[in-house]
Amino acid sequence: MRTGAADRQRLRFVEAVRRWAALLRTGSGEGQAWRLVADREDVCVRPEPGCCLGHSLRGLAAAVELGADPRRVPGPSGVVEWQTLLALLQVCRASGAAPAETAERFADASAAELDAERARRAAAAGPKSTVTLLRWMPLGGLGIAWLLGAGPDSLLGDRLGWLVLTAGVLFAAVGHVWAQSLLRTAAGPGREVDAAAWLDVTAALLRSGASLVGALERAAVALPGGQRLRPVLARLRWGADWDEAWEDLADEELAELGRRLQPLHTSGMAGAAGLTQAARAVRQERRRTAELAAEQLAVRLVVPLGLCHLPAFVCLGVLPLLLMMLRGP
Repeated sequence: MRTGAADRQRLRFVEAVRRWAALLRTGSGEGQAWRLVADREDVCVRPEPGCCLGHSLRGLAAAVELGADPRRVPGPSGVVEWQTLLALLQVCRASGAAPAETAERFADASAAELDAERARRAAAAGPKSTVTLLRWMPLGGLGIAWLLGAGPDSLLGDRLGWLVLTAGVLFAAVGHVWAQSLLRTAAGPGREVDAAAWLDVTAALLRSGASLVGALERAAVALPGGQRLRPVLARLRWGADWDEAWEDLADEELAELGRRLQPLHTSGMAGAAGLTQAARAVRQERRRTAELAAEQLAVRLVVPLGLCHLPAFVCLGVLPLLLMMLRGP
């Protein structure tokens, strides 16, 4: 699914969650509320797993009404928050947390994350366009040379021509690999675990009366990456120091989670409201980091431009004309 269509699907899902929470506050049951929300969504002609939001919501309503595990219902294509919401609601059922308030907070957090992703993509659009331009620059130079009369024999006619052609291709290839490497570095590593989502879930469980370690244990059962946190929770249960329990974690997102939770564990203050603010701070920090990476990328692309793509343009676009003129008619 294209980025624009996926964003629209995710935004519709967020609005559907908000309507569901509003229906719960009016006294509707969970299954009935999902059914009413699903009835307002359009459906595709041929239903299949992950086809559209309307069919996914209908499947979710049926699962809740029949008492089945809603996490088995496939979410619509492009909606990455689907399983996180279902896991969050499962935790609410097990802990007694208010599902309406939890869903509203989830919708607000998801909308903020979507806005941040759009801002990151907008910041990276300029550098990506530059990479595309650089990629086609050598080929454009070759085409210009051909239009000005430097045919293939200018580069294939003798050893010097072959040498110029080889150098141009090598410069273009190295520049392409270099630019793609800079793009991957700026994009950053993908993450399986979302520290902000963990903070939101933990906050919801604290509101229901759970302890911090108990809330983390319940969240670890439902959220992606929870198995990685089990050794940490076991050490905490055995009375280990907070820093000692978290020191062996290699996952950056879980390590960030530990740093955000440490003040609450140490002082017992702030509580759920503090974790909600911490989740918001994590998302804002991601946005600033991505925007800074995009700005740095625009500067770093000058290096492959000067060292690789411009020499490739000269080899494939300028030197063939010079060789043609030197050889004469």
